[in-house]
Amino acid sequence: MKFTTFALFAAAATVATVSAETKVWKITDLSSGERSNLCGRQIQTCQNNCGGPKEAPMAFCNSTTMAWGCGCSKKTPDFETWNWPVPAADCAGSNGACQANCNAGSSSDRNACFASCSSTHKCNTEDAPVSYTTTKDIDSTPQYVGPAVSYKGDKLDDLNDGNDRDNTESSSEDGEDGKDADASDDDKSDPPSAGSTFKPVAFAMVATILSGFAL
Repeated sequence: MKFTTFALFAAAATVATVSAETKVWKITDLSSGERSNLCGRQIQTCQNNCGGPKEAPMAFCNSTTMAWGCGCSKKTPDFETWNWPVPAADCAGSNGACQANCNAGSSSDRNACFASCSSTHKCNTEDAPVSYTTTKDIDSTPQYVGPAVSYKGDKLDDLNDGNDRDNTESSSEDGEDGKDADASDDDKSDPPSAGSTFKPVAFAMVATILSGFAL
């Protein structure tokens, strides 16, 4: 009986510890099926916006890394970046982690915590946090985590999604390889070309937002 009581106590303590762990959001933690479906919608959205598959030479999405991009042959994609399927899902997932971490906190602070989540995760709007998932090509690895800033360029409070952004502001200015928000001036003006009139979207937009945010 003593052993059973001790075992039950230990199990309860383990559950309590697990429930209090910080939820860390990363879009690649979605199931393979969810990632494949999301990439399918991302590519289709790009193709539709460009005017069809033949007009979207740079419509790509890597279902393993969730790197994505969209470039049309005859126009600049005019779909707002925060409404693309991958960035929208990234925002929703970050918000879900934020809410979960509120539940793991003290009960007296939960209401304020939930309100903060809603304030910093206005998904599908220009006030949504920037998603660091865009890349120049399908084989590049996204940055994933960067400064908490909206597409409008406003600095946001802590997103509370388990990711450490304290040191991302300086690293985003260092021009590291494979980082969508770290593009140099040459990267912004001369992206991988798929045609003489190819015009990319999102990659340069995120770089522009961060360059203004750093000033």
